Amino acid sequence: MRRIRGKDPCDESSPCGYRRGLLHCAALLWVASMSWGEAAAQTSLPDTLQDSRGLFSAGLYYGEVYKKTYLSALYAPDAIELASTRILAANLDYRLYRSPVIPLQFELELDAARHFGEAQQYEVVIAPFLRWSAFPWNRYLYTNVRVSALGLSYTTGVSAWERQNSGQDRGSNLLQFGAIEVAFFRHQDAATEFFVRLHHRSGVYGLINGVGGGSSYLAVGVRVFH
Repeated sequence: MRRIRGKDPCDESSPCGYRRGLLHCAALLWVASMSWGEAAAQTSLPDTLQDSRGLFSAGLYYGEVYKKTYLSALYAPDAIELASTRILAANLDYRLYRSPVIPLQFELELDAARHFGEAQQYEVVIAPFLRWSAFPWNRYLYTNVRVSALGLSYTTGVSAWERQNSGQDRGSNLLQFGAIEVAFFRHQDAATEFFVRLHHRSGVYGLINGVGGGSSYLAVGVRVFH
């Protein structure tokens, strides 16, 4: 059933939607840390630290813009409204560091994307990622979560949606990049993983070129390790 909405108190210009999403993320990380603690109690080196996949990976993903706040896809997925701006992206990832004591990795990602539909432009992204690999259901469906908040995104044009959502009617080619990704694969050493990703460009509440909003894409993709 389609929801009839008035003015959303957590609209694009308000940080309250981000706070709600961050609370959901914190709850997920708490569950993950509890599950890892149980695994650590059973063995000196958890299985989540023993994967033999290579340092490099290459991925491909496709997505569409959704007309809500970035983190609303986490706490109100039923309210997502897709637009006709789409993205097709390829990325390369390199594992910079893997912790020897907790199931956490630091990765660096480079993306090249083509926007089409209502937006006709190219995008380049460079972003650091954190990857967490311990969840209580991993024996049934191996799952990782990747998060980035400190990346940079540059587009060759500014879409109509970003101009409308910017708060200053211009937008910006250069914006902050953020992403949340959930990846699934058969087992911890599998060479291929499938993922669902939120791809986000933001002016960080006006910090970058006076842009108050941005754009968010809901995407699905595949990644191969080498």
